Formats: sequence, C-alpha cells, structure tokens
Amino acid sequence: GSILGLLIFTVITNLFILNGLNTADQLVAKGVIIVAAVLLQRQSLKSAT
Repeated sequence: GSILGLLIFTVITNLFILNGLNTADQLVAKGVIIVAAVLLQRQSLKSAT
C-alpha cells in the first residue's frame, strides 16, 4: 500500500509540474489528497469492525 501510494503521489506531482502549477497550489492539493486518503482509510476501518 505504501509503495502504491508513493507511486501515485509521484505521478500527481509530475502532472502538477507539467501543467505549470505553482508550488503553493501543489502543496495545497497534496494536503487535500492526504486528508482525503486518511478520511477514506478511517471510514473503511470503521466499516470493517
């Protein structure tokens, strides 16, 4: 899971760079992605118990 997450994050970072997104917007977008991933993970753990 960690390696897949790292690969996805790297691809997203490369897409941001290729599209010319500035650094501040990249950081905000990455933060939103991380928060969404954590919330999805917590939700899936709740439903498993």
